[in-house]
Amino acid sequence: MKHKLSTQHYYEARMLRVIDYLYEHADTELDVNTLADIACMSAYHFHRIYREYAGETINVTVRRMRMLKAATYLVRSDLSQQQIAKQVCYGSVEAFNRAFTKHYGETPNQYRQLRAYSASDVTALYPTSSKEYHSMYPVEQQSIENIELIGINHVGDYMQIGQAFEKLSLMATKVDLIDQNTRFFGIYFDDPESVPQAQLKSMACITVDKSKLPTQHEFEQLTIPAGNTVSILFKGDYTELEKPYNWLYGQWLPQSQFELADFPPFEEYLNDLKDTAPQDLLTRINFLVA
Repeated sequence: MKHKLSTQHYYEARMLRVIDYLYEHADTELDVNTLADIACMSAYHFHRIYREYAGETINVTVRRMRMLKAATYLVRSDLSQQQIAKQVCYGSVEAFNRAFTKHYGETPNQYRQLRAYSASDVTALYPTSSKEYHSMYPVEQQSIENIELIGINHVGDYMQIGQAFEKLSLMATKVDLIDQNTRFFGIYFDDPESVPQAQLKSMACITVDKSKLPTQHEFEQLTIPAGNTVSILFKGDYTELEKPYNWLYGQWLPQSQFELADFPPFEEYLNDLKDTAPQDLLTRINFLVA
């Protein structure tokens, strides 16, 4: 049994290296031989092993990761479609347009134009300093009990926290910590307007029964404390999450009777981007209040 567990851990560590490489080399060709080399395994077996560990083929992971990166460029920058296509490793604008439209159900032009009011220099997931609010969101109030979490730290651009979630899911699945009742959370510790993007700290988390945690593990542990919350249920792509933050911080909160507690905002992801269209993603944005 000890040998079996150590072998499993060895394979898992190699798959985590592949996930890191995918996110860090989105602008390069990701051929199977290179990825197999990163995983230190035969190219003949790499695809099947990755599929078993990740729950999807490597091609699906790469395409999804590149499309999210492209959407981020469209919302945050004034890069041309040709420049964005190059950044996500498409050989032509036409090929990029086809892939993006298939994934999002909108052309890149439509995607950018519908979100044109977002500042072009947005550098983080949280709101810009714009005083114009184009949408209002229903705010819900509720009391919560302690929520016990395990997670993986992420440092850098909040929009790249998917890298940590990919690794967390793989690691937790292999020790049977994920089931149909598992909840997925993102915790965001820093103010992106005052902390350099490369230094932003966040954590990808899942709920856990701590009695089931292995004696030795590599997860961070965190508790969302019991208390009162206000929250927004947002439907849409993750690249648009700054809009409800912006509205709540800039318009709703100053007009409310609430004071935010000394705990970072936390997002709960209510469906899976692996099998949900980007426009149908549901995110509950939560704030503990004093």
